[in-house]
Amino acid sequence: MKILIIGNGQIGSAIFHLLKENKQKKTIEIYDRDELKNDSGKTLKECLENTDYVFLCIPSWHLEKALKDISIHLKNNTILISLSKGIDMTSGKSVDQLIEKSIKKAKFTLLSGPMFAREIIENKMSFAVSATADKKVFNKVAELFENTKLKLEYSNKVHSVAISGVLKNIYTLAISIIDNSIEDNNIKGFLSAKAVREMEEIMKILKLDEETIYGTSGLGDFIATVSSRHSQNRKVGEEISDNGSTALLSEGLVSLPSIVKLLGKKSKKLPLLSLLEKIIKEKKNPKNEIGKFLKEIK
Repeated sequence: MKILIIGNGQIGSAIFHLLKENKQKKTIEIYDRDELKNDSGKTLKECLENTDYVFLCIPSWHLEKALKDISIHLKNNTILISLSKGIDMTSGKSVDQLIEKSIKKAKFTLLSGPMFAREIIENKMSFAVSATADKKVFNKVAELFENTKLKLEYSNKVHSVAISGVLKNIYTLAISIIDNSIEDNNIKGFLSAKAVREMEEIMKILKLDEETIYGTSGLGDFIATVSSRHSQNRKVGEEISDNGSTALLSEGLVSLPSIVKLLGKKSKKLPLLSLLEKIIKEKKNPKNEIGKFLKEIK
């Protein structure tokens, strides 16, 4: 068995750590386009030769290019496992849509849930939904993580899981800006509940499975992300709260315009999303806008 991890960042290292726990006989290589991080010492083409599983551990804004590069050398029966949770800035496509567009008849699954890399490396438990249209793909991927501290559950609602991961990042960004601006746990708790209801409403508007929001890839991941000091979305939110802008990137920040575009005029009926758009897109003062927002709560 040969496994390739593309992306030698925190989550790529965490997946490597998990796979080593499983005692199956296998070869694991890590490829990164940054030569300093390319532990394999090989080209991407060389890494992909006879590979059975490819983990995509890269941000969504690099995913389309990566898929284009690997599609040339990928075997027909290779299983792709993506950990990206975002929407491509240029095409407006979610992770599942990018894979389906780039690699025809691809065998793939999305892993989405509370999976903080640092906690995985510290041998703490993690949880994810494996979303795939093919139950056989789930079974094979689940075998890779047998006897590890990553617990997988199956879903065939692939696009719903993809969008739930996007929404939890966007609303983590919103709650982080609010929390850092006013530091009031009562308000944070109240608005976090509002955020979940808005996520459900968006799923309804987009004609997706609403129950997915209340599962591991939605509410479970949202709670973990919004409460963790390691969250990139939280770091971005705090910087926007303090400075009005940020040079950092996060999946929530990058995906916001695409979700607003998908929703069209209906986005204006979602108070927290509209607040986030005013702060991010219109660059209005976060504390002032949050103050106005709280006064309008009935």
